[in-house]
Amino acid sequence: MAEKTWNEAVAALTGAGSPFEIVEDGALKRFKNVPPTLRQLFDGARERGEETFLVYEDEQWSFRDAMARVDEIAALLVDRYGVSPGDRVAIASRNYPEWICAFAAATSVGGVAVCMNAWWTPDEIAYGLEDSGASVLIADRERAERAVSVLPSTTRGVLIRGGDGETPEGFERLEDVLTPGAAMPEAAFGADSDATILYTSGTTGRPKGAVSTHGAVLNALTAFACRAMVNMVMRPPAEPHPYPTSFILVVPLFHVTGLVPVMLSCFAAGYKLVMMYKWVPERALELIERERITTFVGVPTMSWDLLESPEFAQRDTSFF
Repeated sequence: MAEKTWNEAVAALTGAGSPFEIVEDGALKRFKNVPPTLRQLFDGARERGEETFLVYEDEQWSFRDAMARVDEIAALLVDRYGVSPGDRVAIASRNYPEWICAFAAATSVGGVAVCMNAWWTPDEIAYGLEDSGASVLIADRERAERAVSVLPSTTRGVLIRGGDGETPEGFERLEDVLTPGAAMPEAAFGADSDATILYTSGTTGRPKGAVSTHGAVLNALTAFACRAMVNMVMRPPAEPHPYPTSFILVVPLFHVTGLVPVMLSCFAAGYKLVMMYKWVPERALELIERERITTFVGVPTMSWDLLESPEFAQRDTSFF
């Protein structure tokens, strides 16, 4: 394939009949071939079956495993907590596989996923819950314990990765309230329905909740994919990559980078996603080598950490 200019590559990929065809929608432009909602995006992952989807520490989750848990959490939200389309479901947790399943479950039944900053203090958690009007808070133990004193009486708490010890007041353990094998409930909502609320940093005041619709999230996701394809068309690889595309998750899921171009890209394209407990460059290098990671998305200082690590020269990073 001959190299193309930027304009030639964009025209080839976004013109009529092309994979990333762009159409006019009133005053807006959008990609023609995006699914109507995130639910359809997640449903496509079911076809991947036993292929590896999530790797967390030494855990391996297949697409089948993940979607089974998505269905169970979705049924829990609807049947036990009465979540309807438009209701807010907050997630406050470090990066765990259950975070991803909770997000997919909430948005698959029309709930609005409120992706809360995992470093928030109790006061900030209280503000986020009140500001968003969340009826359910899904949290790991550290976040749940911070939220105990500020959890509104109208918000139900669900504890993930609870470990040992007493269940925080106002929370139920996820494993105690799930119905194994539960099916995904039906729900009516569309591309213009709200899907997510992500909060700004709040460095000069209270954080602001930025709302995105299903259509907005899916068009953003498709734009990232289109941009990657433009690069390939402009500079075609000399030969196919020897390893399947895979990502390592080194940024928070509550941030748009971790959520959309990393996590949702893996859902959409069937890529393996390797999750870190926390950022440690030596551990990242170990996982990159072990899992043959091809794609690293992080801040520049993380790339610098890898290059400066005393283990960099001893680890195989040739998969990038």
